[in-house]
Amino acid sequence: MREAMLYKNVGDHVVCQLCNRTCKIKQGECGFCDVRRNEGGKLFTLAYGKISALESRPIEIKPFFHLKPGSTSMTFAGYSCNFECPWCQNWKISRATPHGPEITPEFVVEKALDSGDLSVCASLNEPTLLFEFLLEVFRISKERGLLTTIVSNGYMSSLALKELKRAGLDAIKIDIKGGEEVYTRYLSATARNVWRIVSEAIKLGIHVEIVNLLVTNVNDSEESIREVIESHLKFAGNEIPIHFTRYFPAYLFRERATDLKKLEKAVEIAKKEGIDFVYIGNVPGHRSENTFCPDCGKILVKRFSYTVLENRIKDGRCPYCNKELYGIW
Repeated sequence: MREAMLYKNVGDHVVCQLCNRTCKIKQGECGFCDVRRNEGGKLFTLAYGKISALESRPIEIKPFFHLKPGSTSMTFAGYSCNFECPWCQNWKISRATPHGPEITPEFVVEKALDSGDLSVCASLNEPTLLFEFLLEVFRISKERGLLTTIVSNGYMSSLALKELKRAGLDAIKIDIKGGEEVYTRYLSATARNVWRIVSEAIKLGIHVEIVNLLVTNVNDSEESIREVIESHLKFAGNEIPIHFTRYFPAYLFRERATDLKKLEKAVEIAKKEGIDFVYIGNVPGHRSENTFCPDCGKILVKRFSYTVLENRIKDGRCPYCNKELYGIW
């Protein structure tokens, strides 16, 4: 175990300040995530260097569509989560506690360089649970010329976000689970905390993309979709990309896969409300996998699933009308 960052002592317990649950942890106990433990009035992380996956993967699989299209990223994951989504696609690691040998931050970076990756990405489970490890990975990555990214549920604290930025965080993809009712009913959490982090990340100059996994009979109603779009425009703005992603049965949920018409309806509403870049995910070959110029409507990036077939963007601009495009190109 290593002593954790971001906590304070309060009487007979410590208060974890890593995420918005702000767990009050008594001696010998762990917080909600099961990877931060109070021992003798100090908070320790059980997750440092405990990696469940390490693989070079397409950046589009995150999905990041506006960050070095067609590149690869050394993707790594830990264990556990601070959410308990009953439809979790990665439940085998998000519901597991850390185990196995400890690897070093240097090892992750060297693997990225050896693989020809342009970036590193903490993903699959909630990456902020690897917080202390991430800070080192990102610091070393920046020294070696790599971009640094995470795929997160966005429930981190503002303190954690600022420390990640200070360590060199370039981009964050945030999963929006739905409206407030979804967060309250299924996650014992609040959507407003996630949207606040979205807004703060943008103000810090971090590249942001949003994903809304549309889960059948959970958050796929037009009312829920409109609530997400309204919040997106309020807290993220019209330039930030949003991906509506198809759900497939997983973990405790056995509802049918998301109706394609509902995904297409979400895209239609989002575009009509003024969001510039709207995508459909997990539907290979769909027209809405591609990037279009929001001004002239020309296709700029052609994709099939996680493969970029053509990228016409030049110096971050549309080659047809010279529109400046949001992203890291």
